[in-house]
Amino acid sequence: MDTEIELKFLVSPEVGSRLPTLLQSYQILKQDQQHLANTYFDTVDLALRRMDAGLRIRSQNGEMEQTVKLAGSQVGGLHQRPEYNVPLTVHSPDLLLFPARIWPEGMDLERLQHSLQPLFSTNFLRRRWVLAIDGTEIELALDEGEVQAGEWREPIHELELELVKGDASQLFDLAETLIKEGGLRLGAVSKAQRGYRLAGLSPRPRLRMLEPLALQPEDACEPTMVALLHKGLRHWQQHEEGWLAEPDLEWLVQLREGVSLVHQTLLLFGELVSHRVNSGWIDDLLWLQQQLSWLDRAQMLAHLTADKGHYLRRLDCQKTLLSTLTTEQAQLPGEDQLRALFYSPRYGRLMLRLTHWLYRQDWRAGLAAEQTARLAAPVASLARQRLDDSWHTLCHSALGKPELNGEQYIQQKGKLRRNLMVGLCFSELYPETERMAFRMPWLDILRGIEDLDMLSPLRDLRDELDGQDSAELDEWLERKQRFLLEALEQSRAQALLLEPYWR
Repeated sequence: MDTEIELKFLVSPEVGSRLPTLLQSYQILKQDQQHLANTYFDTVDLALRRMDAGLRIRSQNGEMEQTVKLAGSQVGGLHQRPEYNVPLTVHSPDLLLFPARIWPEGMDLERLQHSLQPLFSTNFLRRRWVLAIDGTEIELALDEGEVQAGEWREPIHELELELVKGDASQLFDLAETLIKEGGLRLGAVSKAQRGYRLAGLSPRPRLRMLEPLALQPEDACEPTMVALLHKGLRHWQQHEEGWLAEPDLEWLVQLREGVSLVHQTLLLFGELVSHRVNSGWIDDLLWLQQQLSWLDRAQMLAHLTADKGHYLRRLDCQKTLLSTLTTEQAQLPGEDQLRALFYSPRYGRLMLRLTHWLYRQDWRAGLAAEQTARLAAPVASLARQRLDDSWHTLCHSALGKPELNGEQYIQQKGKLRRNLMVGLCFSELYPETERMAFRMPWLDILRGIEDLDMLSPLRDLRDELDGQDSAELDEWLERKQRFLLEALEQSRAQALLLEPYWR
């Protein structure tokens, strides 16, 4: 058995042409290229897929080998999976050739064997380099070809860095050198996963709201922190993949939610962990949030221009407003700019360094005994403290004042979002009925503030209208804002009287 430790990247086609030059400064132990034809097998009811196992037969140079990869772990683009390889003489899998111990107890292996059928294939040219770096050997493989399932095809442009032997940190160092050139994006989805999706046997990325993490009061702080970071990173990457497959604003909004969860988790547990080794990725995380700061404006414009400006239907100047709003909408970052962001060196560096930090558990570096003990303590105590701190901050902000105007409400949007994210992180520690009774009014207030902010692009256009249209818009905006403020004030007055559920 071998355990793969590899980084997977999706790459731009031009990466292949510049890669040989980039590798000239390394000691190359071996270099070759070969055509690889792979057929993947499973049962009709996807018995292997349900075990998180993958079975393939690989043909190369007239020789065949069957491989089974079992459930492992995946963080960012780092994949670790146990695999077993057995040579074959015929192009038909034989599960009985694998060690019996690798299968779940009680599995009817013969029945599984007879139910296997080919599902999809991957065919690609692999250009391979084996590098020696300070006693560590790394195999670098550039794969270019396609995944095929029936009539459906998808191109393959991937780069895999696999640790052959030695220090895994060298794997990350090499990856960072390559990322500096751009055109690389850490891939969370394997070729097999893509094949299952292409064959219609596995769901494509689906837009999902960020949900609470399953927690128990006795769970320790450290595994809770790690689980929250993994959850945020998965949500982030799933919606990145979703946007790349089907560009739509809502994918980006949920991607931002994943990024926010990662950031909020670092703030919640920051006093307990070491920041001595972060290699600047936290600065990159803040940079990414800034890169996505236009999404609120994009959501406003999308709502105002939907259905040919239906929201503005009662205004005589509807067509003028719609034309101007549509022009502004067209000036927002487009698909090409966003793809460039996801393949940019800084974005790649952020994902790689965050993955490395999680893999090496760098938060433990140089921890004092007191910090180590606090990491091992039950998370329930920390949750109460952080919820109290967040609630205190909220109550002493403008949201705790007797009365707010529209601009003051809008200024509190970010603060309320952060407060609700803190609550989401620890939600499952508390009874749902009490928790939701407290959170729902504040969620309604956030939606009300977002509705209020939806009027901002229209206010910005008043000076571009003639006198009559400007007066009509002012009256309409005043009426809308008055209605929203009345509802917000009522909701806030009730919400501030609620007893916190965590006390």
